Amino acid sequence: MKKKHICVVAIILLTLLLAGSVIVLAANDKLSVNTGEIHDNDFIAEGYLVTNDGTIKGDLMSFSQRLSVRGEVEGDIIAFAQDTYIDGEVGGSVRVAGTSISVSSRISRNVMLAGSTCILDDGSFIARNAYLFGDEVKSLGVVEGKTSIYGTHVTLGGIYNGDVNVRISENGSLNILPGTVVNGKLTYKGKNEFHLPSYAQVQDYEFIKVSPAGLARRFSVMSIVKRITTLAVYYLFALLLFRFFPRFFVRSGRFISQKPLAAAGIGIATLGTFVGALLLLLIITLLVMAILDFSVFGFTSLALLFFGLVTVVFADIPVSLWLGDIIAGKTDSVPARLAAGLVLINAVKLVLSLLGGIPTIGSVFSVTGFLVKAAIWLLGTGAILKTLFSMLKAANQQAEAEELGIIEE
Repeated sequence: MKKKHICVVAIILLTLLLAGSVIVLAANDKLSVNTGEIHDNDFIAEGYLVTNDGTIKGDLMSFSQRLSVRGEVEGDIIAFAQDTYIDGEVGGSVRVAGTSISVSSRISRNVMLAGSTCILDDGSFIARNAYLFGDEVKSLGVVEGKTSIYGTHVTLGGIYNGDVNVRISENGSLNILPGTVVNGKLTYKGKNEFHLPSYAQVQDYEFIKVSPAGLARRFSVMSIVKRITTLAVYYLFALLLFRFFPRFFVRSGRFISQKPLAAAGIGIATLGTFVGALLLLLIITLLVMAILDFSVFGFTSLALLFFGLVTVVFADIPVSLWLGDIIAGKTDSVPARLAAGLVLINAVKLVLSLLGGIPTIGSVFSVTGFLVKAAIWLLGTGAILKTLFSMLKAANQQAEAEELGIIEE
């Protein structure tokens, strides 16, 4: 990818993750603005269904399963939702990530959409620039500025008063509908040459051939969309865990900041134990085949599965809180520190992954990326296990103290 393309993806990623912390901190109790209702300030909500059929004077920020906007938003719309529908007037920009996104509104600034399906309907009007990332992308409205589309199956219609850049992934396709007008330059990048249909009104056209290997290394729309979606869902899941176990993860993050070498050492010891346990499971499997005693095999398998899930899934949380303390400061809220740490970790992983596709020197960055992931796992696992053992020890001491008190009485 070119640097500007990476910057666009990074902006979407950073916006959604930082917005997530704001949403958790300042979410409204209500999930909808009804018809005829005026909301004077920013409307911030998280829930299954978020709707706006009235008027929002500020920004609309939302993390939800479904988002429906039929009313007016005078500020920006920043949201992550599996299903999104936006209609009506938007005074600012629209930045949305999810699975299925449909926009039919008049947007006074820019639009950035990242999803499996992204549609700018024929009723949409974008006063500035449009950036669309998706597996299936349909752009059918009016865009006054530049348009950048990155997808697998792209349908182009409507009117474009600026330049249009279309990049198609391998085995993708471009379809230009009758009545399409491009008053600027249309640039098409893909594996196979695309010939403009005779009915298309395009001021200038250029085809840039991209090899399949180059596409595979440098461009994968769905991998970017999946990364953003996975990160947003993981962030919300981590916050949910924090609400259930607030002291546990805060203490684990603090342990890394105080004793990083000890955390890494525990992580290394845990890795050795895990490998030994896998060998033990193999031996038990052989014994089960010989004596048909499935109880020991089942218990050992479940224990290893649970251990693996805990260490692999949750290792990023204490490391993110530790990095968040460094970036955002310990005075900020836990959701803000968690978001800052997750953004940093995933930004580093994304950059190393992109650099890993560079010929000749890519292997260096691939190895570096592996080492970064390993370091995160070791630090996070060590912190989780140390905190868990400390809390269990404290609970046992408390129980013993209470028992001694009862005996003395």
